[in-house]
Amino acid sequence: MTTRVRSFTDSLVVIYDNDGYFITKTMVTGHNRHEMYIEVTDGLEYIKPGSRLRLLIIHSAGASEFGGALKQIRQGIYELSLFGERPRSARGTSRHALNSSAFVSEIIINSEKVALAEPASIIIENISTTGVLVRSPELQFILGVTLQIEFSINGRSTIVYGKTVREQLNADKTYSYGCRLVFLK
Repeated sequence: MTTRVRSFTDSLVVIYDNDGYFITKTMVTGHNRHEMYIEVTDGLEYIKPGSRLRLLIIHSAGASEFGGALKQIRQGIYELSLFGERPRSARGTSRHALNSSAFVSEIIINSEKVALAEPASIIIENISTTGVLVRSPELQFILGVTLQIEFSINGRSTIVYGKTVREQLNADKTYSYGCRLVFLK
């Protein structure tokens, strides 16, 4: 799968320890395809070089899960080796808790972008290589529409697109939506 991607630079990466506990979410600041490593500048201050990690990278061609290790730290840049890419597969992928604030300002209905009158606040509950689970305290979405989900990581804006495929009314009267990640051309 990585052969289709020119670069992971400027992609979202969610990093977990080898036991699946969340460490950080940040942006990839550099990617060396030939030596199979990425660089990040945030969130790994307390991780020792050599530590085994799990990485979920949301990039222009899709989403990928990797095993990894913190190679080295030089001048505030953390180099993470990548190995053992797990292919994107339906329902068998690990879900990674994010609980991150986000908003939806546009939806796509029948290939047409529609701007909302006001951005709708949502919470990204979890993310995987195939989808994202969001909770909407303000607005109920229609199943089958694609949400433009915008959020910020370390001061940098990120957008992912998710097609609503499942809706759930929660006990607190909010709605949760299972969204399949889509990658627009």
